[in-house]
Amino acid sequence: MPAFRLTATAVLALSLGACSMVPDYFKPAVETPKAWDSRQDGAGLWPDAGWWHSFGSAELNALITEAQAGNTDLRAAVARIRQAEAQAKISGAALYPTLGSDGSATRSRTGRGTSTTNTTSSSATSGQVIRNSFAGNLTAGYQVDLFGANSATADAALTRLESSRFDRETVAITLYADIATGYFQVLSLRDRIRLANDTLRVAEGVLELLESQRRLGVTTDYEVAQQRSSVATQRATVAALEQSERQALDALAVLIGRNPQGFRVAGNTLAGLNLPPVAAGLPSELLLRRPDLRKAESDLRAANFDIGAARAARFPSLDLTARAGTQSGTTAALFEPNTMIYSIAASLTAPIFQGGKLEGQEELARAQSQELVESYRGAILSAFRDTEDALGATLNTGRQYGFASEAFNQANDAYRIVEARYRAGTVGFLDLLDAQRSVFSANDAMVQAGLSRFTASVDLYKALGGGWDGSTVPPIITRP
Repeated sequence: MPAFRLTATAVLALSLGACSMVPDYFKPAVETPKAWDSRQDGAGLWPDAGWWHSFGSAELNALITEAQAGNTDLRAAVARIRQAEAQAKISGAALYPTLGSDGSATRSRTGRGTSTTNTTSSSATSGQVIRNSFAGNLTAGYQVDLFGANSATADAALTRLESSRFDRETVAITLYADIATGYFQVLSLRDRIRLANDTLRVAEGVLELLESQRRLGVTTDYEVAQQRSSVATQRATVAALEQSERQALDALAVLIGRNPQGFRVAGNTLAGLNLPPVAAGLPSELLLRRPDLRKAESDLRAANFDIGAARAARFPSLDLTARAGTQSGTTAALFEPNTMIYSIAASLTAPIFQGGKLEGQEELARAQSQELVESYRGAILSAFRDTEDALGATLNTGRQYGFASEAFNQANDAYRIVEARYRAGTVGFLDLLDAQRSVFSANDAMVQAGLSRFTASVDLYKALGGGWDGSTVPPIITRP
C-alpha cells in the first residue's frame, strides 16, 4: 500500500509540475476602418437573423424553412460537427488513465517425458501430473503529460470543434442568400418572359401591318424581311428566357434539397415584394458578426496548440503502468490474500536522434500557423470589401432602376409617336424599327435593374453576416 501512495504522489506532483510548450496566443492585428465609405442611414444597426422575412414573401419563407432540413450541404456541415466532437473525445482520452482486465484458465498435464495443455479435459492418467491454474488481472496505465503534448492536442481538437460550428453557420448564411437570390431570379425571369411576349405581340402586329401594306404596294419586300427578322429574334429571346427560367428553377430545387423534376414555385413577379432598407453597424463589429471570420480565428488558435504539441514531442515522456491480480490452482482460492500479486513500473523515454523528423514537424506547424495568420487577415479584408461593395450596390442599383424606368417610359412614348407617324406616312420604316428596338432594350434593362436591387439587398445581408450574432453557437469550449 505505501508503494501505491508513493506512485500516486509522484503522478500528482509530475502532473502539477508539467509545463506547457504552447506559445502565447495573440490575435493578429488588423487595421479596421472607422466608418464605411458608402453613405448610409441608421448606422449602428444590424440585420435580423430572419432577414428574409423582410421581403414580404411567404413562399420564400417556406422555401428557406424547407432548406433548413433538406439541404445536403447544411446536413454535411452538421455531420462535420459530429466528426469534430468525436475527434475531440479521441484526443482528450490521452489525458486520462487507461484501465483493462483479463482472465485465464489453463490445465497442464506432464508425464513420461511429454507435456500437454488442455483447457477442457478433467481426466487424469496414472503416472501423469495434472495442474490447474486460474488467474485474473487488472491493469492500469497513465502517460504523465510532462510537457503538455496531450493537453495541447486535446485543446486543438476542442478548438476545431468550435471552428466546425462556425463553419455550419457560414454554410447556412450562404445557403439562405443563394435561395433568396435564386427565387428573385426566377420571378425576374418570369417578368422578362411576360414583357418579352408583350413585345413579341407588338412586333407581330407591325409585321401584319407591313404585309398588308406590301399587298397594297405601299412598302417593299426588304422592309417586310427586316421586320420578320425582328420577330424571329424576339421569339428566340423568349425561348432563351424560358430556358433560363427552367435552369433557375432546377438550381433552386437542389438548394432546397428536392429533385428538380416537378419542382414549381407559385410566385410570378417581383412586383409587390418589399425592398427593405438595410443599414450596417460599425466596421469593427463586423469581425464578431461574421461566422466565417470567427472560424478563421478558431483555426488559427487550433494551429497555435499544434505548435505546442509539436514542441512537446521533442522532450522526454513518462509512462506509468500498474498491474494487480490473483492466481490460484482452484477457483475457490482465487481471491485469498496469499494469491494476490501486483507490479508497478515507470518508464522514461526521450528522443535522441530521428533524422530531423521532430524538428521538421515543429517547423511545419509554425509554417501552417503563419499561413492561417495571413488567411485570417485576408478574410477580414475580403469581408470589408464585400460589405463596402454591397452598401454601394444598394444605393446605386436603386438609382439605376430609376433611370432604367425613365428610359423605358421615354422609349415607349417615342415608339407610340413614331408608330402613329408611320401609319400616317410621315416617317419611314427605319424610324419605326429603331423605335421598336429601343423599347425592347429598355424594357429588358428595366426588369434586370429591378432584380439588381433585390440582389444587392441579399448581398448586403450576407456581407453583414446574415444577422448572425453568435447567440446560436455555444461559448468557447475549454477542457474541464
